[in-house]
This record gives sequence, structure tokens and C-alpha cells, in this order.
Amino acid sequence: MSSLTSSKYAEAKTCVFWDIEDCPIPDGLDPEMVAKNIKTALAKRGYLGELTIKVYGDKYQVEEYYQSAGIELHSLGSKYERFRRMYPDFFRWGLSHVHDVTNMMVISGDNAEFASCLQRVKESGQNILTAQPEDAPRRCCGCSVSEAAVTDEWIWDSLAAGGDPITRAL
Repeated sequence: MSSLTSSKYAEAKTCVFWDIEDCPIPDGLDPEMVAKNIKTALAKRGYLGELTIKVYGDKYQVEEYYQSAGIELHSLGSKYERFRRMYPDFFRWGLSHVHDVTNMMVISGDNAEFASCLQRVKESGQNILTAQPEDAPRRCCGCSVSEAAVTDEWIWDSLAAGGDPITRAL
């Protein structure tokens, strides 16, 4: 993990792909506060470019609750349906920015599910950021996503509060 963001990625656009069922909004916060806190956490690491947040939740999420915070909501059903929507959305984002440098953040209960996709996106020159709950079955530093593929990794509650990423032992 870098101590500061590479200048190559500092002003790049960042797109967040967030599974809100696996990583719900913490008590006492709302979508607008979480969006601001994610922006703050990224800025503290030197990511200062335009931020887009895409939320993937169950079909009972209230769209207006997220739209007012500038968050794009995709109301789906099961975890499988959320995964099936997020996975191609990563590729669409990557393809639509193939000539740009971008940052992609995945917030999910188990980012190992996205390992092959994240690895391919990284190989195409995009910067990968992740967040997972503290009690996730595996964190990216221990799963099939190589540590080299993930630039910064957060515990979800820390990111939602605007906190710092995990410090990895060298």
C-alpha cells in the first residue's frame, strides 16, 4: 500500500461500487453523510478527482433516499442478483474509461468474489481500492486478489466514518 496516492491517480475519476446489503449504512449515518465521509477518506489518501457512487441493494431500498445524496441506486433482489449486476458494471466502467486513468472502489462483504475481475481491471491500468466489513470471511490481503492489485483497503465502518485504510505489515 502506498503512503500517498500516485500523482497519476490523484485527479482521476473514482467510481465506487457498493453492496449496501453486505455493507449497510452504520447507525447514526445517512447516505449523504456516508458519501461525504467516503469522499473525505479518499481525499485524505490523495484521491481528489470526481466521485461517482453506485449502490446495489435489495428491491425495497428507497431511491429518493440515495438520489438526494448524489448516489445512483440499483434496486435488486438477492446477493446473486447484486453480484450479477456489479460484475458487468465494473467492466462497463473500465471500458468507458479505457483511455483514462481511473480509480475503482469495491465495497462488498467478500471482495474475493470479484478477484478475477479486479485483477483484470488492474492489469488494464486502473487503480483498485476496496472495503469490507471487519468480520468478512476473507479480506483482500488474504484472498485471491493479489496484494499488488489493491492499492488501498479499508474496513467498511472506518471508510463510512471517513477513516484511514488498513495498514499492512511490510
